[in-house]
Amino acid sequence: MIKAVIDIGSNSIKMRVARINSGKIHVIRDETEVVRLGRGLKMSETGVLNEDSMKISCETVTKMARRASRLGAEIFIAGTMALRTAENAGEFIKMIKDSTGLDVHVFTGEEEAKYSWLGAVDGFNFDGNLIMFDSGGGSTEFVLGSCGKVNKITSVPVGAVNLSEKFFNIHDKPIKKIFCDEAVKYVKNLFLENHIDEFVSQENPAEIIGVGGGVVTMAGVKFACENFVPAKFHGSVLTMNDIKLQIKMYSSLTLKERQNVIGLPANRADVILGSACIIFAALEILKAKSCTISINGLRHGLLLSEELGSRKFFLSHP
Repeated sequence: MIKAVIDIGSNSIKMRVARINSGKIHVIRDETEVVRLGRGLKMSETGVLNEDSMKISCETVTKMARRASRLGAEIFIAGTMALRTAENAGEFIKMIKDSTGLDVHVFTGEEEAKYSWLGAVDGFNFDGNLIMFDSGGGSTEFVLGSCGKVNKITSVPVGAVNLSEKFFNIHDKPIKKIFCDEAVKYVKNLFLENHIDEFVSQENPAEIIGVGGGVVTMAGVKFACENFVPAKFHGSVLTMNDIKLQIKMYSSLTLKERQNVIGLPANRADVILGSACIIFAALEILKAKSCTISINGLRHGLLLSEELGSRKFFLSHP
């Protein structure tokens, strides 16, 4: 059985096509397009999706669906933070329906976190408590679990796109340290307001798993990979020192200079500082010195989920 998940995020649209056999996932195709659908949406507020962003995003989803269909895949389309909050999300969802014949299932923050967790922990053999954080373009999800069981889920409405728009809109000169410090403080306060510090247990310390384009991109920079292949970074470790060094580097460069950093895809150069600040704040709140990177998040979790299969969420493309 071949299935495809298209994940419409605030920053990027991703697709994973896989053959599923006896509960095992064999990835056939993995792709990401940075489209910034959530550009201009304010954190914790309802806003409006930009018409040009909707058009580009719809075209991207349509092309991905056609490629998946040619591979013989059943297709499921998931929407996250941007489609949870935008006033005109229904208009965009109708555009997708008209263009592809497929429905978009918009996940709540907790649903998104649940499936991201399911994908992130697949293949890891950690004992004891695990905390996953998934930092995207418009939100960051936290999940605490152990022995395959989810114990606590929280979604916080801060991501690389909306944080960058709030603090790092200057592109033609370096960012002053004070703005980075204010951004980290702002994110930490949001995390505290959402009780993320309560995920930490002194008696049962947790392993930390990081998911999302931010941690994967930072791994690419850490290892100076000229060809950005996310699969290379699965299971690698990002330390607090790595993150501090990269925040210092990104803030010292203009946007144009960042676009030439080895390992950093040019289309993520404008939001990578925001990502790094969120990841730094997450590890500080979780009292962690490092995180292990998983390249498997929401899409992988949806592919693994028997619940989706039983509810017939996957549909053949017309």
